[in-house]
Amino acid sequence: MSHRLARARNIADLREIARRRVARAFFEFMDRGTEDETQLRRNRAALDAVTLKPTVLTDVREINTATDLLGRAVPLPLAVAPTGVANMMHYQGELALARAAARAGIPFTLATSSTTAIEDIAAAATSGFWLQLYVWEDREATWSVVERARDAGAEALVVTVDTPVMANREYNDRNGFSFPVRPDPVLIADMLAHPRWLCPVMGRYWLTGGTPRFVNYPQRIGGKVTKGTSRMANSASVTWDDIARFRDRWDGRLILKGVLTPETAVKAGAIGADAVVVSNHGGRMFDPGPAAIEALGPVVRAAPDSLSVLFDSGIRRGADILRALALGADGVLVGRATLYGLAAAGEEGALKALDILAEELRRCMALCGVRTIDEIGLDCLWKDGS
Repeated sequence: MSHRLARARNIADLREIARRRVARAFFEFMDRGTEDETQLRRNRAALDAVTLKPTVLTDVREINTATDLLGRAVPLPLAVAPTGVANMMHYQGELALARAAARAGIPFTLATSSTTAIEDIAAAATSGFWLQLYVWEDREATWSVVERARDAGAEALVVTVDTPVMANREYNDRNGFSFPVRPDPVLIADMLAHPRWLCPVMGRYWLTGGTPRFVNYPQRIGGKVTKGTSRMANSASVTWDDIARFRDRWDGRLILKGVLTPETAVKAGAIGADAVVVSNHGGRMFDPGPAAIEALGPVVRAAPDSLSVLFDSGIRRGADILRALALGADGVLVGRATLYGLAAAGEEGALKALDILAEELRRCMALCGVRTIDEIGLDCLWKDGS
């Protein structure tokens, strides 16, 4: 692992190591978008179009990236985003990601579709534990998962709101990949062609208890990933009434993930949410939709003072973090970047990804002439972002 990590200078390097190691079906499920993947490309192009302003003759010997994220002091303006495929990237990958986040001092978000118990993640995520939630048709079954998270000490509930239907990811079909995962000649051949991933990941699962299970789903919904539910997104009937009920029943931080319009942010604040995540699901849901970074400024300007605004979708460089902060985000979520590191080299790889982003952020701050997160604002942009 140390040899592999020594070759990685940036997130793209970690991605390439992951691409070579992991079976194509699982890698593409993590890495790709939906339909023609125009939104995926739009995310990157729009981030690149946010030009930062270099500032010279400023004393930048000391750069401090510490900030406050939803009431928690953190050394970086980051949290690890929910990613439901982590345990397929590395053996017990969700635990590895939670531990890497804890070592970096930042919160970790567990996906509802995880195959690691909420309680085990809560014990590992010592720098903050958030639970991402899909709202099922059976609302009480959904609430039973929330109660487990509350009992385990989760600080925040991250309700994903942009998935009323399943995404159209055609490459999954071509790769023989489905939910539940079924034996398929294409998929089996793909897995056998990647022994460096198959043996230490899937082989260890088979030797230590069998196929991973959706352990946080109610028993009647969950089960093994090869036999469990194919319904992993929200019910199509989820409305603001559901969010209001969560606000009434959940005492911790309430975060809505998948917000792209000012109107949604205003309503989220009015209903009592603590934060929104400006996100287009990493380009994985609605291909004709906007780039997430293009939605950030308008959402920030519309959000009430009581509402924190986080950003997600496309972070690959420290400059991307600074771009989001300059446009008004209070922090960012990183998903694929840490998954690439995880797939490349487990916990150490995930931590390497976070270290890369942190170092790039510090360098970018110095070149923009800012020394603290509080100093980052529209003045860091070559244009004002409006």
